[in-house]
Amino acid sequence: MAIKLLQRPFSLATRLTFFISLATIVAFFAFTWIMIHSVKAHFEERDAHDLRQLATTLETVLNHADYPQARRLEILKNVIDGYANVFICLDDGSGKILFQSPNGPDLSHIMSTPGLAARLQDGNVISWVDPHPRALTHDNHQMQTRSWRLIMLPLSRAADGKPAYHLLMALSIDFHLHYINDLKARLISAATIISILIIFIVLFVVYHGHKPIRRVSRQIQNITSRDLDVRLNPQSVPIELERLVLSFNHMLERIEDVFTRQSNFSADIAHEIRTPITNLVTQTEIALSQTRSQKELEDVLYSNLEEFSRMSRMVSDMLFLAQADNNQLIPELKALNLADEVSKVFDFFEAWAEEREVALHFSGSACWVVGDPLMLRRAMSNLLSNAIRYTPGGQAVTVHLAEANDQVQLIVENPGAPIPAEHLSRLFDRFYRVDPSRQRKGEGSGIGLAIVKSIVTAHRGSVAVESDVRATRFILILPKRA
Repeated sequence: MAIKLLQRPFSLATRLTFFISLATIVAFFAFTWIMIHSVKAHFEERDAHDLRQLATTLETVLNHADYPQARRLEILKNVIDGYANVFICLDDGSGKILFQSPNGPDLSHIMSTPGLAARLQDGNVISWVDPHPRALTHDNHQMQTRSWRLIMLPLSRAADGKPAYHLLMALSIDFHLHYINDLKARLISAATIISILIIFIVLFVVYHGHKPIRRVSRQIQNITSRDLDVRLNPQSVPIELERLVLSFNHMLERIEDVFTRQSNFSADIAHEIRTPITNLVTQTEIALSQTRSQKELEDVLYSNLEEFSRMSRMVSDMLFLAQADNNQLIPELKALNLADEVSKVFDFFEAWAEEREVALHFSGSACWVVGDPLMLRRAMSNLLSNAIRYTPGGQAVTVHLAEANDQVQLIVENPGAPIPAEHLSRLFDRFYRVDPSRQRKGEGSGIGLAIVKSIVTAHRGSVAVESDVRATRFILILPKRA
């Protein structure tokens, strides 16, 4: 059970809540990171600017020719004492330390350390952590000073062109880091709280945003087989759900049509089978009600045999249509010349047509298709028998065969009374008859045209019917052989 729940896709509400919350939270934390990074960069730029300005001031003091070196160093010390968080180390260019700020970090070993000295070349500003931190006073507060910003600059020029002095300056940045860490903690705390609020807000918004979906779902749940005529109003839902509602209404129309057809179909089957069974029972009871001669009993048996044959054909036709409904009607594909198949069907109906004084005419040339010969003959036979049945004596049934683009058209045309337009769209329905009074006059079971449609559909073709005062035409369209 747990595995099935894990395999089930997450709900839309969960997905929307997760992705919207994730996007918002990521954006907020990105903003927090950018802000902290900007503060760090601002402090770095400001520190570098202050150190370079101070170095310019010190260089001016050291270049003052009116004072001896001792006096210049004293002035330099006084200047540095004015900065509580700045310490310097000054050498004479040859490595001899001239001055180093008291109570500060030991900077002399930095100038003699090749690795650190190389990183400080060309006035680079680097961060340095003192392995021996000490307590310094900043803004009247004692704090452990461990982190420094270092810069080393050459000052003045000797006669040989080399720097006269090397000035190493160290700026305490612990108070900067303290401020940044405090800001980071506050921002992260705020981001966490806001993220939780965002999740609940998004969940609330998504829940209320899905109200139209839940409303439509309740409406759909209330639709039963007795309410198939109900349609949802596409104007009462948001535009995002309009296509869904329209598609559902279209599906309801198809279901209603199928349900109606199925109900009528079942009723028609019961009626079609009940009638011959009733006839058989009645005829048999009459034959047994009194003594009959052998000839009379044989007549009764032959009549019963005719009814049984009729029922057998009907059951066979119904099984054929059931196969078509279940997509089990798979034609055996062969290359066929429809002109030859029409000729074979004509040979079969020739005697019956002569009996009814109906002529059979064919027009067209050889047209090749790919299909099942038995199925296609059955479809043409149903159309031809139907045409012969309703053609007045002395008239002719004509079969036209022609190619159009990548299709083959077979038209069965017969003169006679025109079929009203309101019936044309339903002629291929099962058990549908234009004239219900002809129900039991031997003209067939009423499913011949339905079989034609099923066969043509199985061959990826289509059927149509036209009727006017001149003639009625049944049109079969099949794909041409490639």
